[in-house]
Amino acid sequence: MTTQIPTIKWAERPECIYIAIEAEVESPVVKFESNKVSFEGKGKNGKQYAFSYDLFKEIDADKSSTDFKTGRYPRLKLVKKDAGPYWNFLLKDKKKDKFVETDWTLWKDEDEVEENEDTSKFGNFDMGGMGGMDMQQMMQGMGMGGMGGMGGMGGMGGMNYSDMDDMEDLEDKEGEEGEEGDKKNTEETEETKLNSVD
Repeated sequence: MTTQIPTIKWAERPECIYIAIEAEVESPVVKFESNKVSFEGKGKNGKQYAFSYDLFKEIDADKSSTDFKTGRYPRLKLVKKDAGPYWNFLLKDKKKDKFVETDWTLWKDEDEVEENEDTSKFGNFDMGGMGGMDMQQMMQGMGMGGMGGMGGMGGMGGMNYSDMDDMEDLEDKEGEEGEEGDKKNTEETEETKLNSVD
């Protein structure tokens, strides 16, 4: 049986790195070393998945952790040996790998990170607080009214259609100005060609 390398998505915080391994696996095995992370597991689809990556900088292997229960994919939290500035790279020698992607949904720039952010929840992967959420109640709280049949869409009346005529007039003027601008740009280009040395 051949082993496949799963895609991983990562995001960073000053003190840790979050990794989601995009493979639904049973009994995953993860090994943390000071400068390396390794993973293997058998997929629910019968495929074998594995990777081993040398990291850009050192981690604290004893403090790094896993979460295999909360989400669809295994998640890792690599605790940096030295908290501080972002690495901006996950792999050693700034190497690129087609199986390593940035998780832009989880990424926060250094200046966006809250001082007291709780990093124990794997970068807010944890959705535990959404348990018994009542969507109808949430929509009403947002001022959406009763969404059944779109009944809460009142307040759309009073639309002034003369505003649309003004928009059409504005579009016509912009089109005329665009044509004149194109003609002027062509003349400037011809003049530039005359003044340049080939």
